Amino acid sequence: MLCAMHRLFTPDAELARGERVEVLGEEAHHAARVKRCAEGDLLELLDGRGRIAIATVVATEPRSRPKDARLVLEVDSVRIAEPDRPRLEVYAATPKAQRSSGMVDQLSQVGAAMWAPLRATRTVVDPRPTKLDRLERVAGEAAKQCARPYLLEIGRAAALDRVLAGADGTLVVLADASGVAYEPSGAQTIRLLIGPEGGWTDDELARARDGGARIASFGAYAMRIETAAVAAAAVILERERGASGGK
Repeated sequence: MLCAMHRLFTPDAELARGERVEVLGEEAHHAARVKRCAEGDLLELLDGRGRIAIATVVATEPRSRPKDARLVLEVDSVRIAEPDRPRLEVYAATPKAQRSSGMVDQLSQVGAAMWAPLRATRTVVDPRPTKLDRLERVAGEAAKQCARPYLLEIGRAAALDRVLAGADGTLVVLADASGVAYEPSGAQTIRLLIGPEGGWTDDELARARDGGARIASFGAYAMRIETAAVAAAAVILERERGASGGK
């Protein structure tokens, strides 16, 4: 049987039919002790690169210390999912404290393909590499929870001008209250820009318009960064997919 629809994120595993996959530590402990997966049960595996596998539990080795637990699986079948379209890249100023974790988790759930920190004139937080590494782990947990085949990518920080300059062939959408309601474009790749809580400067808005960005409004009220990023991403994806008849 499928072990209560239990799902594992296994980014380092070779997901191919007949391959053995070894899961160690907390993941193995959770599967064996909490979900009570036993030999013969079926689990779903995701590698974050589009492969979705069904695997059989062939051995469980729970331990008193969760970090010592071990689970061995054999892959029965594999399918490769198509990436979601449009591809939505979110460049947003980094929220303060732990709010960035919630933003990454929710962007993963709504279907964004990537988030990267955006540096603007009024940016306050410039995340360290250790924080970005932690957000990659958050993205992995989110992928497992919402069963998305492709992991939300965590990009490196980029300045506004660099983001605008590197957008050849990409629709750039800058979120600002001065814009109009978002209308579907049919673009295959969309780059969404979310500014800091202090807002964009007049010069930044002018440079964005001159660079061909579409200025769009996504609500009647001022939002925190993480709220604006998720709300705008959800609106764009829903309207683009609705216009194209689905994914």
